[in-house]
Amino acid sequence: MDLSVCIITKNENEKLKRCLKSLAFLKADIVVVDTGFNDETRKIVTELNGRYFTFEWCDDFSAARNYSLEQAYYDDIMVIDSDEWLDEKEMTFNKAALESFIRRDLYTLACCYQVNIEPNLAYGEYHAVVPRIFSKKYFHYEGKAHEQPVPLMKDVNSRTITVELKMYHDGYAGAGVVKAKSKRNLALLLQDLKNDEHNIYLLFQVGMSYLNLEQYELALKYFEEELANRNFNYSYVYAYDVCYGYLKALLNLGQTDLVLAKLTYFAKKFPNLADFWYDAGDFYLKLNRINQAVEAFRRAVKCSQVTLVGKDGDFAYYNLGKIYAYLGDFQQASCYYKQCSADFGPAQTELLALRQRQFSQAVTVYILDTLKDERALIKTLTSLETLPFTKLVLSQKAYPQAILGKSKLVQLEPSALNEYLKQTTNYSLVLYSGESLVDLDLGKLKAVLESKLALSGYGLVFSPNQVKVLGYRSFYHELRLATGTAHEFQAGLLQATSDTKEVLIPLTIESPIEVRASLDFSKTSSVYATLLFIEGNYTNALKYYQSYLKDCDYGLEESLHSVANAILASVFSDQIDWLESYLETWTQFYQNFAIYQFSLGHYLKKIGKKQAAQQAFREAKRLANSLNPIINEED
Repeated sequence: MDLSVCIITKNENEKLKRCLKSLAFLKADIVVVDTGFNDETRKIVTELNGRYFTFEWCDDFSAARNYSLEQAYYDDIMVIDSDEWLDEKEMTFNKAALESFIRRDLYTLACCYQVNIEPNLAYGEYHAVVPRIFSKKYFHYEGKAHEQPVPLMKDVNSRTITVELKMYHDGYAGAGVVKAKSKRNLALLLQDLKNDEHNIYLLFQVGMSYLNLEQYELALKYFEEELANRNFNYSYVYAYDVCYGYLKALLNLGQTDLVLAKLTYFAKKFPNLADFWYDAGDFYLKLNRINQAVEAFRRAVKCSQVTLVGKDGDFAYYNLGKIYAYLGDFQQASCYYKQCSADFGPAQTELLALRQRQFSQAVTVYILDTLKDERALIKTLTSLETLPFTKLVLSQKAYPQAILGKSKLVQLEPSALNEYLKQTTNYSLVLYSGESLVDLDLGKLKAVLESKLALSGYGLVFSPNQVKVLGYRSFYHELRLATGTAHEFQAGLLQATSDTKEVLIPLTIESPIEVRASLDFSKTSSVYATLLFIEGNYTNALKYYQSYLKDCDYGLEESLHSVANAILASVFSDQIDWLESYLETWTQFYQNFAIYQFSLGHYLKKIGKKQAAQQAFREAKRLANSLNPIINEED
């Protein structure tokens, strides 16, 4: 290509190498002017097919630029810095854009897009429009810093166009680098300004340099002078940057009323610029004007013009999500986060956090302190430490906060749970002090709760018992997760008071015998009989099982367990005569349950029917559907 690419550099070898490699596809004349006289730079340029020159630095970027133009083979020039590069993915597109420009008239100055890579910002691209392509016959550089190509002859009517070419740039990445370069440039800019004190471009660059150096009063002075200059025009490429710098200086100087007034004024100047509306939203937030911030961010996403890609979409939607999350409107926050691109990480992170927060607020854990024992309570709270839910301890006993940790104490008797159930709109998970949460699959629980149905959630509970053949443990399902007003706490247990969907929840709780004994179970209930059974009081357990089984619903799981335990209690207490009249009925209902076949096997063994007993045990092992793993494994 009949094009010379001109670069000035100083001690940026790695970046220069990246730059030169990105230019190889052009097969152009590459001119590199080194103001640092670096041997390594010379080597890199030579190896990558460039032509190397040196220039004695004289505090004048234009002088160095113009020297590089003098070394160019061709009249058509593209200027690029050593900390810039072309993307190889855009190779064909960029080549076509350059070839198209070269065929134009010589009086045309072409701008391209400088895509600034911001530090710690993985999303969005800041597209500055910069003049970089021209004929050296008609243009040269002026300005000691922030130099610009200008016509060689003042009376020539040149024109400026923008070509669809992107130069990626990371030279100002990092606050320290920005300040260092601003300080360097400021001295040169002020020298130029002495000779041309009303130059609006120089006023702008001086103001931005002071702003970057956090010298806000001086920055404001130059921005005000710029905006008051009769030659200033809001259509200039850098006009919005002037206004933004002006607003930022005002804000940092505490002139909030003027910031608000100027935001209203500038809105008329940039009605369709997303950058203005996004930044306005940010200013309003800093001034605690939430409603105006929301309106500004909403305007940003409707604009068709943007400099920093993302301010017209992802960034604005993300900030709207953050605002509504702050206001506690998580549903609206979620809607805005979801409007961000799927690959916009910050929004996806907030969505995940929001779901976790909503999940954590969906459940309240109630610890009913029936034992009133400090060690028992510590045991329970320790097992609940990793749960993200609010935890309330209902106890008549006062406990120090050191024991409670993040849990809250409500000094009421456990039966006060009913008052909470009447008022709550979320789910209630109930444990008793002395119990331990052995397992809870939060992912599966979350899936269950997302149905938002009125649920009765049954978890797996196990307690020690005195029975060797049961592995010294009894297993049963118990209602532990309740939906608000659809339940009540009565006789030591949660009970449904209206139609709910019964579900098994991925929850396992160890409930010691002393905990079970502390609960005020009704003596007509199967749980009271089971308490006696696990205590080893088989005679009395059998008595209460028999009472329960007279009128029970055989379709309930508690009836299955009552039958199985009643058979074992009869065997252990030598009271088996009554069983024969019930076995036919029970077998009809429960022949496909391992726990029943297991208990039946022990009864048959007791009465000497060893072969039938072995068959029952084998059937229990084949069915393998008992809550107790010992029964499923019994040989």
